[in-house]
Amino acid sequence: MTLGTRFSRLEPEQRKANLVEATLVCLKRHGFQGASVRKICAEAGVSVGLINHHYQSKDELVAEAYLTVTGRVMRLLRDAIEASAVNPRARLSAFFSASFSPEVLAPELLDAWLAFWGAVRTSEVINLAHEQSYGEYRAILGQVLSELAESEGWLDFDAELAAIGLSALLDGLWLEYGLNSTTFTAVQGVQICEAWVDGLQVNGFRRVG
Repeated sequence: MTLGTRFSRLEPEQRKANLVEATLVCLKRHGFQGASVRKICAEAGVSVGLINHHYQSKDELVAEAYLTVTGRVMRLLRDAIEASAVNPRARLSAFFSASFSPEVLAPELLDAWLAFWGAVRTSEVINLAHEQSYGEYRAILGQVLSELAESEGWLDFDAELAAIGLSALLDGLWLEYGLNSTTFTAVQGVQICEAWVDGLQVNGFRRVG
């Protein structure tokens, strides 16, 4: 019995999960442009026809891989927040620690981020996946930042704008770490984010207009 035959007998969701994993491997190995449907098929041990049965294009498959990866990260971050103390600042600290955990800083995950980000501007379906995951990520940050502002008594605090700023900081740190993991340590990454939040107490994000 061939691998392709065994694959075809799997449940549909398991087939799609296996295709996503094969896509991640190919993105890491070949980048977005080099990760062709044929290479993904070879990695998964299936025919091109089977992939076409589930996805209309490579972009659609990559978009699902993007959402799968971001979904894993979101669950990890939410679990860290929910497991922390009720205090909003402690919840943010838990978020930062999870953001610089080995699971999130794993080289294969960072390689996938680079491939995804490189494809966002060239593919509408991947851009839509990015907007969905980015919006969910900002919402998580915005909620915790809003709770912090309320607990601190900050008036007219723009949690949405603050979430955009903090998200940009985290993205930049992840990118820098992915390019050169010797630039700073995970502990220092958390320290930078904590210092950013400390700065809110001095300047804050006040609503304008």
